[in-house]
Amino acid sequence: MNSILTHPLFWNILEESGSINESRGMKRFNFIAGDSKLTTFSKTHSYGEYIFDWGWADAFARYGVPYYPKLTSMVPFTPATAEHFRGPQKDWPELLGQHEELLKHHSSAHFLFTTEIENLFLQENQYLLRDSFQYHFFNEDYKDFEDFLSRLKSKKAKNIRIERNQPNIQIERLTGSELSQTHAHEMYQFYLMTLEGKKAIPYLTKEFYSLLFERLPHNVLYVRASSEDKLLAGALFFYDEVRMYGRYWGSSTFVPNLHFELCYYQGIEFCIERGLKVFEAGAQGEHKIARGFRPVLTRSAHKINHPDFSRGIANFIEEEKIQIAEDIKVLNSYLPFKN
Repeated sequence: MNSILTHPLFWNILEESGSINESRGMKRFNFIAGDSKLTTFSKTHSYGEYIFDWGWADAFARYGVPYYPKLTSMVPFTPATAEHFRGPQKDWPELLGQHEELLKHHSSAHFLFTTEIENLFLQENQYLLRDSFQYHFFNEDYKDFEDFLSRLKSKKAKNIRIERNQPNIQIERLTGSELSQTHAHEMYQFYLMTLEGKKAIPYLTKEFYSLLFERLPHNVLYVRASSEDKLLAGALFFYDEVRMYGRYWGSSTFVPNLHFELCYYQGIEFCIERGLKVFEAGAQGEHKIARGFRPVLTRSAHKINHPDFSRGIANFIEEEKIQIAEDIKVLNSYLPFKN
């Protein structure tokens, strides 16, 4: 099974559904060298990236220097580390050379959520490495959810059991052939509900969910909650043979602790049952620490064409690294595990 993040079908679904296209401020470029491939986007905004550079754009604007369009290589709308340079490393210099030609017509280039080997390669080519962090659950060969709880401090495990006690709520986990277009429609509606509450922009179209559930059902987990035949909430995850990625959630009504159950505990249980090693729950949300998620360093790589802004951003990135290292140290002290 291919990773859903680099699966050609996943990218085709994003384009075919109209979720990424030039009219949405994302023009796709594909570079090919030998057996390797690199995809980047010429973007007129910074939405859906999860590595925030709005402050950089504001600084450019204050001095009358255009920041957009910029180049951004990423898995669209997905804050997860994945390969950007797909293929033998011997082809990477040629791929980057093609990319640098396009960069001449943009303010900057940004590779988001890069792998360790890509970081080394990009740093050697004068890219600035920026630190960030996320929260990940690591499956240490737990036999079941109770085995996981047994590794936690007793008070933390007790709190989780209390949160999971939802006697009037029915939970379903659906994947593969269990998924239907009805489920795709449900999840799209929950997606819109969450965006409405946050005053956010809907990046993904209704057609995206329909095609995703139809063409990649074995890479999709949909968890739904109901009570007395009334649908209350839904959560969407992507997964492959090793990792799972928590993506979207929504609810039609507030139920205490239901978000934790659908977005965290159901995901942890699924990973344990399927033998998946890592559950990436994304950035933000210190409440994930108490529920068994560890802070994990992630990186991105950036090149700024304007020399003065490049120096300023380089200084900012170095100061930011110090703060992030301290944040991770403090967060690790709050982990709920024994010993």
